[in-house]
Amino acid sequence: MNKRWCIKKLTPQAIEAAKRFNLTPITTQILFNRQVDENNFLSFLNPSLSSLHSPSLLPDIDLAYERIQQAIRKGEKIFLVGDYDVDGITSLAIFYEYIKPAGGKFSIYIPHRVKEGYGLNKETVKFAQREGASLLICFDCGTNSLEEIEFAKSLGIETIVVDHHQPKEGRNKPLAFINPKAKRSKYPFKELSSGGITFKLVQALKGSNCWNLLDLVALSVICDIVPLQGENRILAREGLKWLRKSERPAIKILCESSGVKQGNLDVYHIGYILGPRINASGRVAEAQESLAIFLTPDTNSIKNRVGRLQRYNTQRKEIERFILKEAETKTEFYLQNDYVLIVEGDNWHEGVLGIVASRLTQKYHRPTFVIGFKGEKGKGSGRSITKFNLVEALNKCQSYLLSFGGHRKAAGIEILRNNIENFRKEMNIIAKESLSASDLVPNLDIDLELKLENINSQLLEELEKLKPFGEENPTPLFLTKGLSSKQPPAKINGGVFSLWLSDGRFTYEGKFYESNGFRDILTYGKEFHIVYTLEKNRYYNTPRLVIRDVRLA
Repeated sequence: MNKRWCIKKLTPQAIEAAKRFNLTPITTQILFNRQVDENNFLSFLNPSLSSLHSPSLLPDIDLAYERIQQAIRKGEKIFLVGDYDVDGITSLAIFYEYIKPAGGKFSIYIPHRVKEGYGLNKETVKFAQREGASLLICFDCGTNSLEEIEFAKSLGIETIVVDHHQPKEGRNKPLAFINPKAKRSKYPFKELSSGGITFKLVQALKGSNCWNLLDLVALSVICDIVPLQGENRILAREGLKWLRKSERPAIKILCESSGVKQGNLDVYHIGYILGPRINASGRVAEAQESLAIFLTPDTNSIKNRVGRLQRYNTQRKEIERFILKEAETKTEFYLQNDYVLIVEGDNWHEGVLGIVASRLTQKYHRPTFVIGFKGEKGKGSGRSITKFNLVEALNKCQSYLLSFGGHRKAAGIEILRNNIENFRKEMNIIAKESLSASDLVPNLDIDLELKLENINSQLLEELEKLKPFGEENPTPLFLTKGLSSKQPPAKINGGVFSLWLSDGRFTYEGKFYESNGFRDILTYGKEFHIVYTLEKNRYYNTPRLVIRDVRLA
């Protein structure tokens, strides 16, 4: 799908700020483009652990502290429940690092994605009772589990929720509800991952900084695609440093088995290589497999389990390909009239529905739900575009749903087959009230138009300080017009091509991936307008343009 180029301009504000902060105007403009307040420029460029907010500011943190300490002192059984994704798994692993040495009596449970579904359920509560638990702690789930928490209370089990999902209106709270998004929360930053919240709970419980847990926190923050601003930026950046030098056997073995050099770990490796492997067991088998690699020091056991995760990930890809092909065929029927794409199929594997929804959203640039039915009941995942809030829309048509929950851009639903058409109709009415046809054309948000003479080592150094890139802090995109190639593109390795781009005065290396489909235009075109990111060619120590889009001049 062709993208609309949205080119931001250099502002007088950015030029003035550049003088005050001794930065290039390009960098200050990027910071303004990211909605970074000028007063926060220095802290954004130099994030520090000392800038993290105190755990004491989290809602109900004192209640949770007292109740957990009491349970450990009295030898009560504590039942830990977590979600089956990376955020839930790392949250449990982080809390394990506290409760195990503290001598607590505990057991850990992760619901089966297919058999039980997301979050706390009554069967899990019954299991906790059979285990003799008097305290239940939910990680990355539980925010909207009103009935289940009330049921636990009726069985004499108190509940603490450690979560970051959006609470629905009118929900009663558990004994302690540690969620920055809680209505009464005064916590300064709302977008922590559950792993980040758990980290702060453990800081409070241990009375120490617990920096050694930042490798697990970084996995949580990056894989859950929370905004990389505020505290998340600090946790991700510092956590990446801990990951690169981590002695944790699970990290070392995951890197070795994936062919990733641990010392070079970055957001890409975590989001697209390690993360999918950790997630894979929860998608097609038991998430306990992934959790176990973080809880045992036995390297042989970890190697065996990581090998299984690799196989699960391969299996997940095969299932995903099959469902994506079927879903794309069904999507064609709705493309002409629907703003929200809703496709369903019988016996589609629940473990990959979210991934398939993401693929369709990326391809068609529309909010998308992918629903798998077993009999008359369906479970589905939704993904959205920037301008459409899924949870707000689901709130307006919840009469057609058995349940729902999630975030602005990702949600899960349960629905009966006979409600699917009403749900489709209502969602599209809501979407057409808030979206225009132009909103369904993907934007390529370009930070600035540059000349090649603007590219230098200072700019590369400043761009390096903007890392890590991710949600709400994307890799800066630039546009340069009127470039020509000094020779046809040459394949340098795999599907990567290199060429030399010139404006007549300056010449820089460019590269692109065969999958981008740029080869013909860059081979046979005479002059181009090119959108690109910048990276350093480590061999020559020079800037390189990584081409993201191209048009003939």
